[in-house]
Amino acid sequence: MVSKRHPLLLLTVLATLVAAGCGGGSSSSSSTPATTPAASGGGGAAQTVKIDVASSGLAFDETSATAKAGTVTITSMNPQSIQHDIALKSSDGSVLGTGSLVSDGGVSKITVDVTPGTYTFFCSVPGHEEAGMKGTLTVS
Repeated sequence: MVSKRHPLLLLTVLATLVAAGCGGGSSSSSSTPATTPAASGGGGAAQTVKIDVASSGLAFDETSATAKAGTVTITSMNPQSIQHDIALKSSDGSVLGTGSLVSDGGVSKITVDVTPGTYTFFCSVPGHEEAGMKGTLTVS
């Protein structure tokens, strides 16, 4: 019996890893919505902001998020079959980064350096931001 269960366990573990995406390398998985600092303390600590695509429609799960000044990685898992990405622009409209187009559970990711202020995260697919697929990132 044990020999039959072992391959099933292996398949379950592999399926879980595939579902988690191919992202490159955070050592911890963020279950906290919006912001997860990688380290506490001094300014500029690397951090991850999670802004997932809603399960349907042209929307993100979050319309606002916060971060501290410094290096920020923004991840966006897309459960939809329609392709979406995550992008960030400053208050003057300059695009600071655009992630890859993903669908069906893929994760779009950007890493940017930000200073205190207000930024807009959005999907850069034509028409998606205009349809409301955007939000505000406030950096302190």
